[in-house]
Amino acid sequence: MDIYDIRKTNLLPKDYENIVAPDIAKNIIQKEYYIESSPNNLLSSIDGYSIKRHHGFKYGLPHDPLGHQKEKYIDCLIDKGVVVVICSDISTRNRFYYPFFIAENAELFCVQPLSFNAVFIRTIINGYKGSVAIHGRPAPTRSTFVPITSEYGPGYWKSSESDFNGVKNAAAMLLNRANSLGEEGRAFGSDPKDYINTTREKVQLWTPLPESLTADARETLCSRSVIRRYGEKRTVLQKYLAGEDTQAQAGKSWQWIPGARDEDYEIKS
Repeated sequence: MDIYDIRKTNLLPKDYENIVAPDIAKNIIQKEYYIESSPNNLLSSIDGYSIKRHHGFKYGLPHDPLGHQKEKYIDCLIDKGVVVVICSDISTRNRFYYPFFIAENAELFCVQPLSFNAVFIRTIINGYKGSVAIHGRPAPTRSTFVPITSEYGPGYWKSSESDFNGVKNAAAMLLNRANSLGEEGRAFGSDPKDYINTTREKVQLWTPLPESLTADARETLCSRSVIRRYGEKRTVLQKYLAGEDTQAQAGKSWQWIPGARDEDYEIKS
């Protein structure tokens, strides 16, 4: 468990998922630390204060007439997200203890945005973005806790549309037309091979789990699904080719390769 002033300390991106909630942080500092005045030019100084662990001897310390004032000042910095407590040795993650979660695309989000000060959330997320710019994208949070907000949560990839790359496909069709000129007795376009090497981009959106799922199926998928931003887009580039098909008599059929399901679930690795 550590205390940081994020204005002075360059936290790693993964540290941000282990920042505890302000009320928890205040309680930890009140029980396990004491605050004393210190020269402001010290690296460990927080606006002229140092927070030190008392190792069980807090009540043996001399009375500090300014103690309440110091605690109130540090509490204010905690509420703003400037001073944070990081705890990475707690086995059970929940929305009350850990406010932040790293999604699959490396975005940091607050798991309960209406429960925390907007300034606190903004300060932490901006600090995270700065850390990512320096250190690179971190791995997503992995936990048995499943965060679900209006913007993020478990779900599945649902096909939205397909873009058939008109200009590129026109060139491919012209070449195919030239190759078919020697074939008499059929109209161009009547054979699937006339479309060989044409391409399309299949667009899919990250979508909340279907309402039609049973409670058991929903619970299972929630626990196994990755966490992404709803509406996040992915594009699958496909080419029309002859591919293996065990159901076809010739062992092959014309298809869009690589294949992409219209509904595709993404499971945590």
